[in-house]
Amino acid sequence: MHASLPARPRALGLLAIAGLLLLQTACASLEGPDYGTYDRAPGFNRASFELSETLDNKVFEPVARGYLDLVPGPVEAGVVNFFANLRTVDSSINGFLQGKAKRGGTDMMRLLLNSTVGIAGLFDVATPAGFAAQNEDFGQTLAVWGWRNSRYVYVPLVGPSTIRDLPSMAIRAFTPRLLIGSGYPLWATGIDLVAARADALALTDTRDAAALDPYAFTREAYYQRREFQIFDGNPPLDDFDDFFDDTDAE
Repeated sequence: MHASLPARPRALGLLAIAGLLLLQTACASLEGPDYGTYDRAPGFNRASFELSETLDNKVFEPVARGYLDLVPGPVEAGVVNFFANLRTVDSSINGFLQGKAKRGGTDMMRLLLNSTVGIAGLFDVATPAGFAAQNEDFGQTLAVWGWRNSRYVYVPLVGPSTIRDLPSMAIRAFTPRLLIGSGYPLWATGIDLVAARADALALTDTRDAAALDPYAFTREAYYQRREFQIFDGNPPLDDFDDFFDDTDAE
């Protein structure tokens, strides 16, 4: 019988291999503007979206609404803060990887303050102290390193992403487990998922009320949000300039 690797190194190794394989796909250039929408498999993505929406409507959304009804607001906020604090480690590392020392350092201060004064991250004392969450991730790091365009993929039961952002999704999903180790209970993962879905209810409610095509709305909103994050809230205005130039030419 072969000796198996410990779970944490094995998971990290698989993530690293997946990241290298995905990086290779970046070599294939995509036509069009940087950070543009590239949905090259709409049939698969729409089917994945519809399946996910069906299960969400029947299971996850009702559970999330019940969670909000049963759990007091301060407790629900504490749960969100706790998991967000753990993921601050990922954000800080990626801030430094992008060459943004100030943003990486800000997240380090957030982690220090919220983990101590904020009682293991249950309370966000860092934001009022002037250390706002930077929300960096590995997908943004890859974009800063040059991977500007990436194909859209709707991951079943997970949500919208791109090929470039898939490693980041995996890293952030496993961050609490990787940091806490074998002492991290399975039920904590369930609470993390339910709290995240509850936190997104307002967004999906707005989408469902306003969008004629929820799939297309979700896809476009994802690309716009990612561009906004990659440029730290200041995306280029070239697309708007082009739009007005075209309008004037008519």
